[in-house]
Amino acid sequence: MDEPDPSPPAPLLPHALRRGDVIGLCSPSMPHAARFPRRRTRAIGALEAAGYRVREGRNWLKDTGHTAGTPEERVQDLHELFADGEVRAIMTSIGGYNANQLLELLDYDLIRRHPKLLIGYSDATALLLAIWKRARVGVVMGPQLLPQWGESGGCLSYTEAMLERTVADSRPIGDIPFPEEQVLEFLAWDCDDERPRRQDRAAPVRVLREGEAEGFLIGANLDTLLRLAGTDFWPDLRGAMLLVETAGSDVGEVEAQLTHLRHLGVFDQIVALGLGRFTDPAMDRLPELAAVVDRAARGFRGPVLSGLPLGHTDPVMCVPFGARAVLHAGERQRLTVLDPAVREDGCMP
Repeated sequence: MDEPDPSPPAPLLPHALRRGDVIGLCSPSMPHAARFPRRRTRAIGALEAAGYRVREGRNWLKDTGHTAGTPEERVQDLHELFADGEVRAIMTSIGGYNANQLLELLDYDLIRRHPKLLIGYSDATALLLAIWKRARVGVVMGPQLLPQWGESGGCLSYTEAMLERTVADSRPIGDIPFPEEQVLEFLAWDCDDERPRRQDRAAPVRVLREGEAEGFLIGANLDTLLRLAGTDFWPDLRGAMLLVETAGSDVGEVEAQLTHLRHLGVFDQIVALGLGRFTDPAMDRLPELAAVVDRAARGFRGPVLSGLPLGHTDPVMCVPFGARAVLHAGERQRLTVLDPAVREDGCMP
């Protein structure tokens, strides 16, 4: 297997996002932006109240069953938003299952010519991974429109602060705090979600394997990442600090997915592994989780943390692709991002 590459690939950094800038909205997967109009209206209002302007993709409210439009319509929105000179960032509405339909249709040269922030998680990480590989634009795994900005009372303060710190500041991001709270309560959208959800105390970040490592950040939903295995869109993970999360809560499935990563040679390439909080909080406290990782990632010598606020949880942190970071896993658990995610002028170094 290839040895980890100590030098991270340099990303093409997008322009920093400022209050008053335009955020484009798209639906690369599920049609929930069309199906939950009250949630959508509240989310857009929250973005505008935070000082941003919004531009809606022409097809983002399509509803074609399990997708928001045909693959061509969803790609059209992305191409138009990337090419639009007023749009400074693009945010996905929600995840789903079928963003991988878009990968072979995307114009990666167009995206490279117009580098801008693409922000999302869940199924949207298929787009992040493909654009990172093909265009080397510094995309961000972070909050989506409906789940986070559509929350009653607005985006949670930690989530909004982490987003602004990542996309609005051209200085190195620095230490990432881990929130002690976690929102687990479910309120049906457009039915019961007219009040803020209850916040509970989260399981603390756990050390599953001690150590310290430096690498460049890559984030992904684990299910979505594994759908790219064997394709031309699989990322080069040599030297990466891989942060993954899953919406599942079955320990057997998680072990199977991590074993799949081992079969793909991932643990011979990455320098550190971070696991996101599980949707079932019992999983975060599961005593045998360390043993599961030991079996699935046998031979891996890098540090492993679990319980990170990634993806299908609230509040959420941001993962800027390509930014160098240091992970400490020992008596203290710390993630320090050494690079910025954006540039003041948006130009290549």
